[in-house]
Amino acid sequence: MPSVPPDAVLIGSYTATAGTGQAITAWRQDPRTGRLEPAHAPVEAVDPSWLAWHPEGTHLYAASESAAQVLSYAVAGDGLKLLGAQPTGGADPCHLAVDPQGRFVVAANYSGGSVSVFAIGADGALLPYHDLVAHEGTGPDPERQESPHAHMALLAPDGLLYVTDLGTDEVRGYAAGPDGLRHVSTSPLIAGMGPRHLAVHPSGAVFAAGELDSTVVVCAVADGVLRPVSAVAATVGEPAERNYPSHLECSPDGRFLYVANRGADCLTVFAVEEAAAGAAGVTLQPVADVPTGGRWPRHFALVGDFVYVANQGGDSVTVFRRDPATGLPEPTGEAIQVPNPSCVLTAPPRT
Repeated sequence: MPSVPPDAVLIGSYTATAGTGQAITAWRQDPRTGRLEPAHAPVEAVDPSWLAWHPEGTHLYAASESAAQVLSYAVAGDGLKLLGAQPTGGADPCHLAVDPQGRFVVAANYSGGSVSVFAIGADGALLPYHDLVAHEGTGPDPERQESPHAHMALLAPDGLLYVTDLGTDEVRGYAAGPDGLRHVSTSPLIAGMGPRHLAVHPSGAVFAAGELDSTVVVCAVADGVLRPVSAVAATVGEPAERNYPSHLECSPDGRFLYVANRGADCLTVFAVEEAAAGAAGVTLQPVADVPTGGRWPRHFALVGDFVYVANQGGDSVTVFRRDPATGLPEPTGEAIQVPNPSCVLTAPPRT
């Protein structure tokens, strides 16, 4: 079966608001300039807000958020072939995690406050979910934390699945396998922060983006438990009146952390430095806020020397060249117009 080419970049978009069927667009990256060129015709779907590859690059899975489904696609010579759609058992799935061995997929259901598990069939399509774990609890924000809101499902290097819950200010750890989930830990973070996404540093420390209090929290991890050690503002300069950090990601060498800020509309760069003994092992030092060239940066991806930022409110994906020495992204002047982009997915690494 064909697999995704190494220069592929896929973009998932919200379609209901944009009034377009161009839900998943495929592009090829020029490794010299970072420019993106169309690869094949857009794929129609309903609000595929998150995309994830099968580890062999032969299949794509998409969280169809407003339809409460996960879509399965086979990579074909002329694009993507839809294999099926499976209900998640919860409302508004917004994130997916794919088993590195290609056995199962986990969906985080935001409004449902739950996590569902799907086995991957012999043809690469998802089977109906066979496990559904519902979270319980609330947080201090009466508007955003009235109930659980599972926001990210991350299969971490320590072998556990970590699920952020924006509604309860917790990260829950699970042992995940083809048979389902087994609860291992519940880690309370900081009240009212609203944990959205996590990033794992090579040292083992974990960074958590606080969507509701505009912070980044540094956590030490032991036996599946995240312990908050320190917190920094998500932007270097004065924050916007309301700023909502979205995605965060470490550079491959672990020297820098990047945080997308909606409201401030910038990509904030932090230097990752060694911490004193007894701490998480690292601390964050603010470097710079880099304007993203668009509104509401929901997601971004580091691809070689380049950074691609999905500006959901600006209907664009902007291109930056990243200096590996300073960590600073510089705009290349390249951008593509994409309605309501929500996720940037690059080709899976070759094994």
